[in-house]
Amino acid sequence: MKKEIGSIFPLSDEMICQAETDQQCLPEDHVYYSLCREALYDIAVAYGKSGGKVLIPAYTCQTVITPFEEAGWKCCFYPIKKDLRIDLQGLLEIVTQIQPDLLLVHPYYGMDFDDEETEMLDKIKSLGVNIVLDLTQCIFSSKPYPFASFIVGSYRKWMPIPDGGYLLNLSDSVKITQPVIENVEFTDREIAAMYLRGQYFANGEQRTKDVSIRLSKAADRLSEHDISPCRMSQVAYHLFSKEDVARNQECRFRNYEYLFHNIQESEKVTKVCCDIAAVTTAPLYFTLYVEERSALQRLLAQDSIYAPVIWPVENKAVLINEEVRYIYDHILAIPCDQRYDESDMLRAVEIINNY
Repeated sequence: MKKEIGSIFPLSDEMICQAETDQQCLPEDHVYYSLCREALYDIAVAYGKSGGKVLIPAYTCQTVITPFEEAGWKCCFYPIKKDLRIDLQGLLEIVTQIQPDLLLVHPYYGMDFDDEETEMLDKIKSLGVNIVLDLTQCIFSSKPYPFASFIVGSYRKWMPIPDGGYLLNLSDSVKITQPVIENVEFTDREIAAMYLRGQYFANGEQRTKDVSIRLSKAADRLSEHDISPCRMSQVAYHLFSKEDVARNQECRFRNYEYLFHNIQESEKVTKVCCDIAAVTTAPLYFTLYVEERSALQRLLAQDSIYAPVIWPVENKAVLINEEVRYIYDHILAIPCDQRYDESDMLRAVEIINNY
């Protein structure tokens, strides 16, 4: 069976047994959640502005938008450029026009905010706008961001854990407490899906893989309909404590660099990031813009490489201009995480270069 690239992380019996031992590893000043969207919901509720306005990047995930909608906030969107940098003039104009209560920002795919972006966000903070920094795409960033009132992120996209997100509250006026109850139903389904994925890699049985996929999708459906804040599960906490985070980052950088230097751009395929020096922290994925994206996805899938679309459009209100629409219509994410090495990246490169 050819090695699969992409999709959910697997769990083994050994990993689950190791997760039963207690080892403290996560910062004590953070609030830990089952899902990052729950942290955003808690911010919206604790801020006490039902009916308030939040300004969100137009290129984002629906799971960023929904918590504010559920809390009764009005969601507005600001422009992101094709290089995934903030349209700074566009952002400032919208901030001046609508005077939001909160501004949410993401750095994307390992590209920390540059000096111009940081200066603009400092300026917006000075105007009295509280800023939520979502570091999910740059989870291990060490860059200081003094403009942030809240920092959130999702761990579960980075390593073999069933759930896990965090909130660092830097606001003096908003109080947020640690959730008490675990999201047991969600976590149990994710653990089962990850365990079966590990069994599939061992036995190659398609039925095992199919059940794994169904369980993972069922867990996702549960989270879509209930954003009640829950704490990060003990299983995830302990699994995280066993991860070699430094090695994981090194692997991601190495795989990203290999893809960057070996993928040949063409009329059909271009790199989202044109300067590798801009990737200053471990990347979540390597991203491309692809004409006829679904055709390349199919070719990759034929070689057991599963390249996701990050993100599909679920709310057409995000399509605020043609540049943002282009991002959604053409971006494709190539997995480059710590499960893979140069030989795995070579498989992807050969397919992309012959596309």
